[in-house]
Order: sequence, then structure tokens, then C-alpha cells
Amino acid sequence: MLKFCARSTVVGVESAKRFQFVICTARMKCVLIRETMNSVAAKILLVEDDPTMAEMLGEFFRSANTTLTHAHNCSEALSYFREQTADLVLLDLGLPGLNGLQLLTELKSSPRTSDIPVVILSGRSSPPEIVRGLELGARDYVTKPFDGVELRARVNAVLASRQELNYLKTANATITEERDEAVQALKRKAEFLANMSHEIRTPMNGVISMAGLILETPLTCDQRSYVDTIYSSAESLLTIINDILDFSKIESGKLDFESQPVDLRTCIEEALDLLGAKAGEKQIDLVYQIEDGVPLNVLGDVTRLRQIVVNLIGNSVKFTDRGEIVTTVKVAAAPKNPENPATQWQIHFSVRDTGIGIPPERLSKLFSPFVQADASTARHFGGTGLGLSISRRLVELMGGKMWAESTPGNGSTFQFVLPFQAAPQKSVSVLDHTQPQLANLRLLIVDDNPTNCRILALQTAKWGMKARTASSGEQSLAWLRAGEKFDLAILDMQMPGMDGLMLASEIRKLPSGCALPLVLLTSMGVRPDSPEFVNAGFATCLTKPIKPAQLFESLIRVVSGISTAPAAKAAPKLDPKLSARLPLRVLLCDDNLINQKVATRLLGQMGYTPTIAGNGIEALQAIEASRFDLIFMDVMMPGMDGLDATREIRQRQQHPATHKNFKSPMIIVAMTASAMPGDRERCLAAGMDDYLSKPVRPEDVRAVIERWAAKAALDTVTPANDSASHTASLMTQTDKPMNDVPPIDMERLNEFTEGDPANLTELVTLYVQQTKKQLEQLGAAIKAADVTAVRRIAHSCAGASATCGMKRIVPILKELERQSDEGKLVKAEELFLQVNLEFELICSAVTPYLAPSSTSASTA
Repeated sequence: MLKFCARSTVVGVESAKRFQFVICTARMKCVLIRETMNSVAAKILLVEDDPTMAEMLGEFFRSANTTLTHAHNCSEALSYFREQTADLVLLDLGLPGLNGLQLLTELKSSPRTSDIPVVILSGRSSPPEIVRGLELGARDYVTKPFDGVELRARVNAVLASRQELNYLKTANATITEERDEAVQALKRKAEFLANMSHEIRTPMNGVISMAGLILETPLTCDQRSYVDTIYSSAESLLTIINDILDFSKIESGKLDFESQPVDLRTCIEEALDLLGAKAGEKQIDLVYQIEDGVPLNVLGDVTRLRQIVVNLIGNSVKFTDRGEIVTTVKVAAAPKNPENPATQWQIHFSVRDTGIGIPPERLSKLFSPFVQADASTARHFGGTGLGLSISRRLVELMGGKMWAESTPGNGSTFQFVLPFQAAPQKSVSVLDHTQPQLANLRLLIVDDNPTNCRILALQTAKWGMKARTASSGEQSLAWLRAGEKFDLAILDMQMPGMDGLMLASEIRKLPSGCALPLVLLTSMGVRPDSPEFVNAGFATCLTKPIKPAQLFESLIRVVSGISTAPAAKAAPKLDPKLSARLPLRVLLCDDNLINQKVATRLLGQMGYTPTIAGNGIEALQAIEASRFDLIFMDVMMPGMDGLDATREIRQRQQHPATHKNFKSPMIIVAMTASAMPGDRERCLAAGMDDYLSKPVRPEDVRAVIERWAAKAALDTVTPANDSASHTASLMTQTDKPMNDVPPIDMERLNEFTEGDPANLTELVTLYVQQTKKQLEQLGAAIKAADVTAVRRIAHSCAGASATCGMKRIVPILKELERQSDEGKLVKAEELFLQVNLEFELICSAVTPYLAPSSTSASTA
């Protein structure tokens, strides 16, 4: 490394020639350093009495961003600062007249130069000298001889630190100015919100009023439940809006509270209803319990109380991914004179979750307005950070207190205590007393959640029932096989290993279980009237969170033999203006003419006219010719299947310069008859965005369009996400007897043809013609032992048959497909004979609906 030496060292030892050589070498070294280092823009004042050293340093710091001025002594340096300033001073200590330390003292004592950093360059290296220089205010001390690269690094570090300090000063000044502006903006915002309150409240009141009117009309149980939730949701939303608009009143303590009769059970249940769907999506159990001794009717502000509970439960749902959220209401302290109407009851509310938890040092921040536990939480989970603050202020203004307890990784518990005065009891509740219809009935409760089991057992025990709880299906089956008798069983749907449907199937196989009434517990959002639940033989279904009144009503109906089956629902109506509301260019890729016909008609009912492609190659050609937003892609097709076509589409999207129509995001939805485990995952892995299983239901197609329409307009293709699986397959196992199943599902045919005889004739005629040709090809493939052709034809026939509602032929075709997929055709001829027999039955059944020209062909 090159070393720069003090003048006394160089001149005293080297000859003039040698000295010139050192100078030239130093200059060349400076050029190399300047070319390889990033310099910090700065004005540097060098105070050095040695002209040779000054020249070397001048060469070393020469750059486009650095200006170096040379002062030979302290007087010149002080004169320089009378007219201008510098970003840094390089100061030699051994100066004539006023020495370097004295100059340093002068600079640090002047307000004009006190903040200018000084770096000392000196041949003196004794510790006292260094300490003295740093004590007087020098930022660094470099002893001669010094390393050139090190000196430059030290200078750059000091300059960077000075720049950062200047930036901070500027930022602080800006922040102060912006803070003042923010205060004024908040005042203007408060005025704006106050002016807007009428505009916001008006439509919300309209929603509440119309929902109230609907409740006055005849409704089914499900419809009334849905409208009740809409009504409660709208009221809760209006309450939230009002709270935000009145936040200034909360801060000033001028918010008014009502004192009206409040039903605590109803209040908690309405809060749970608002959040049940969201919890169900995350498979979180929502549970609540009102302990004995709590006055169920109190005087208070029901909207404020519900708002607090909704905020706390909603917060827990947001930060919980598994487990449960338990809301508990109990008496905090028993009053001395509970019979006195004026007695104040201290009611304790708690919301416990199994979420991520909160570190102790962040608990204090939770209740600050507009603040969450930390910034990363806000980014990941969203939210304004206002809900908990409002809740705590409401509790305090109502005379109570709120606090939180948490352990990171083990969830949190939010608690508050409020004073209430008991209100007169409206009527004696049947939910807290023994009921003759249920007394002494033996009840089996199967749920992997011990909290659910405990609360169900406690509630049913109040009615006189004798409950036994099992944590798994296997445990309950062991009891039944051992001969234990039950009068009724409640099964949870979401259980690991063996879910409620699987357990019901196993129970029905047992002699003691074939007639056992079964009640299913499902999450909100799961349709209890769906075929899979109805076919499983459940007497009724209950939606979580469990409400004692609904549980009581359901059990009474089950044991009394009254059917709780919901009324038959009308076929879903499609929106013919959906394409106007969500304009999309649609490509339908399917090799089966029947599937093309059905899908085209279905999309047409929503206003879409899709472009048709018969296989993956035709789909690619169609995209090259025109741009598409949404593609419905069959998986098994000749030439190029849907998986390969999707991979090719995604590949071409990486090269938009050569494939211009592949620039726009294209949402690809699998529409396939394959519904085996792993099929959906293979479609998503190939690059598809969603998955529909044939037979496709109209509402599923509509849901897919509505779900992806917004993303189809984005500038970049989003990765396939884990959307909900839409498996509505009607296929059953071949070992099940099908004699009691009609060969045609006329309800499904009417659904697709909208009850139009002309459409029905067109569809069944096309099905018969196409299937007859395909079965001829299938027979030839079986004789030739062509497993690939057998698999392809059987798959195509099964998909078309399922689409058209030809139920009985589908499982036989699927078994043929399965055997060929395994490379085996041992029973192919036998299965093919069954297929032909079923096809003959189909032809006989649809003969009245066939076009005249096709009747003879179908019976030939």
C-alpha cells in the first residue's frame, strides 16, 4: 500500500530526485483510486502549511463532486469562513502561529462553524494528543503516515454522517410543518364527516327499512335467517359509521347512551351471526356461553354493547387461523341484594381466542387510536386500528373497564366489565329448565373441540338429557359397537380423520345405528340442504355458532318426528345482464359437442357469446387471433389436452413481444369431469386459476365469473390462488346398486334447458347422436386393446352424460376410464355391455323428446 509521509520524514531522508518519483507515483495512485471509489459530494477546507502535502492531498481528493480549498495557516482558514462555509475541515496540528488545536477551539466556539466536522491530520500520534483533539470536537484523528484508501473512507464516513444529520434536520422541520397542516386537516375532516353523516346514514337506513319490510312477508326458515343477518349486519354497520362520525364526541366524553331493555343472549348471538361466515371460511369454531346466575335481561345500550362485542370477536377472527374463539358472559361479583330492582350487576364479558398472541411490551399499544400492535401486523392483517380504541372508550364511558391478556403463540383474551341494572324478565325461558320431551334421552355428542362438547353437554343437561361426549368418530363407533344405546346423536362436520359425513355413513352400517336420529353441526356458509347432507340421512343440520334456542327447537322436532327438511328451492336464476356488468371475452375449449352446447347455452343465459375451440391446439390458435379474458378449459382432449395447453399459454405470456395477444391476463378455469383427489391440484400446478367439476352447475359458473372478473382486467397475470373447490359431481361408485336410480335426471335437464321443450329436444337429440358414435368407437378400442383410446372416449362420454343428467351410465364409464388409466382392460367387455344396456334405457326414456328424424336412428 502507498503511504503518504510528513514533510520532515520525506525531505530529511530522500534526495530531490527520489522525492519527485514519490510525488509522481502518488499522483498515479490518486487517479486509480478516484476511478474506483464513489466519492461523496463535498466542499473541503484543507489547513496545511506544507505545500507538498497539500498538493498530494489535492490530487487525492480531486473529483467532479469534491472541491478542496487550501489554507496555509489558521488566519487564512478564519478568513475563509468569514465569507463562505465548508462541509469538512482537514486540519494539520503543526501550524505556524496559531496551532491546529487553537484553530479547532475557535471553530467550535463560533455558531457559524460549530457544526462543521473536523478531521485532524497529524504526525503526532501520542494518546494524549489524540484524546485532546477529540475532546475539543474533532470527528476523527488520522496520524501520518496514513493509508490513502483508509483516509478517503474516513472522510466519506464523516461527510455521509453530516449529510444524514442535515437530512434529519430538514425532515424534522418538514414534519413540524406537516404536523401543523395535519392538525388543520383533521379539523376540516371532522367538519366534512359531520356534513356527510346524513348522506351516509340515509342509504343505510334504507337497507334496514327494506330488510324490515321483507321480514314482515312470508319466508322460509332459511330466508328469515338470511334476512335477519342482513338486518343485523346493516344495523351494526350503521353503528360503526355512527361511532366513527362521532369519534370526536367519544374523545370529549359527550356521547349519549340509551337505557333500554337488553337481551344479553340475543345481543351475543347477533354479534356471532355477523362474524360466523368469516370464521367458517377459516374453519374456526365460534362458541359462546352465558353462565348460570347472569341476569339475561338488563337495562343498557344494546347497540353500543353489540358494537363492543363485534369489535372484540372480529379482532380475534382476524388474528386466528385455527382453533376456537370462545365468548363467555358471567357475573363478576354477586350483588348483595339481587332481588332489589335498583341493584347494580357487574357483568364480566370475555373473548378468548387461539390466535397469534401479543408480546407483553405491545399490549399497552392495543387501545391507542389508529394504532395496532406493530406496523407489520397492520400490513399483513389490515385494519384501521380504531376498533379496540373505540371499544375501550365506550366501556369506560359506560362505567366499566377493559383489558387484555395474551401470550405469544397461545392466543389472547379480551375482557371487560360493565355495570347493569336488571330489567324485568319478559317470560320464563324454556332453555334453562328440564323439558319433558327431552328428559332422560341419551345423547351422543361427537366433536373434536372439547369446548363445544362441554357447552353442548351443559346445555342439554339443563333439559334433562344424559349426554356422553366423544372427541373422534372412532371413539363413538367403538361405543356403538360395544352395544351402548343412544336416542340421539350430534355429529360435528369438521373433524380430522373422519368427518361428520363419513361418521354418519359408518353409523348407518351398524345394527344399532341404522335408525339413530343424527343431527349435523356445520359452519356458517355450508348449505345444510345440499345433496351430500340430505343423502347422508341427517334428521336436521345446525349451523355454528350453536344457539340454545335453535338447538332446542331442532331436538324437539327430531324426537317428535316432525320433518325439518327445508322447502324445495327454485332453480337459481342467472343474470342475463351479467355480461354488461362484467364484460369479458370468453373462450370455451372442449372437444365434446354436447358439453360445448350446454356451456354455450349456460354462458348465453348470462349474456356471453363464447368462442369455441375443440382442443388445446385450436385454443392457442384462437388466442393468437384474438385476445381473451376468461378461458374455460377442458382437461382431457385429443391432440393437446388442457394441461399442456395451459402450460403453453403461460409460457407464451412470458414472451409478449412475439405473442401480442398473450399480454393481457387470461384467467383459465378447468372445466372437467375428472374429480378424483389430486385432479384440482394438477390443474392449478399447470397454471390454471380455478377448477370446476362436471356436471357444472350454473351458479358455480356465475360465481367463477364474478370472482375473477376484476382480476381479469389487471395488467399482470396473478398466480393461481387457492380458491374454493367446486365439486358437484353426480358420479357414484359402481359397486352401489343403481336400480332405484332413474336413468335420466329430468330436473337437471330442465335446469339447463330452462323448461323449453325445443331446447330439451335439441339437447337430448345431440346427446343420443354423439354418444351412439362414441360407443361404437369405444367398442372398437376395447377390441383393439387400445387403453389410451378407451380412456379418452370413456372420459368424454362420462362428462357429457353427467352434464346431461344421465346418472346411471356415468359410474360404469368412469370405471372403464379408471381401468384403462391403470393399463388394465380385464373387465372392459363386461362393462361395455353394461354401458350399452344403460344407453338403450336412456334412448327409450328420451324417445318422446327426440327430434323425429332421430327416432329411427336411435333405435336402429
